[in-house]
Amino acid sequence: METWTEHRPAPLDLSDSEILDWLSEYCDQAIYSRPTPQYGGSFTLYCDQIKTNGPTLREAVCLAAAKWNEVNE
Repeated sequence: METWTEHRPAPLDLSDSEILDWLSEYCDQAIYSRPTPQYGGSFTLYCDQIKTNGPTLREAVCLAAAKWNEVNE
C-alpha cells in the first residue's frame, strides 16, 4: 500500500512586527476557534487564497508565510 504524505513547508521565524505587517498585507480573514473539551483552540487564516491553521496566531502566520513563499517562488 502506498503512503501519501501532505507536503508542508517549514514555518518561517517572523518577528512580531513582521507578523503584523504580513497579516495586514496578505490576510483577508483570521478566525479564532475557541477550545472545546474535544479540541484545542486554533487560528484559521485566509491569506491570498491559502487557508492555514495553527494553535497560535504566531504559528499560523509563520506557516502561512512559508506556504505563500513556496507558491510564489
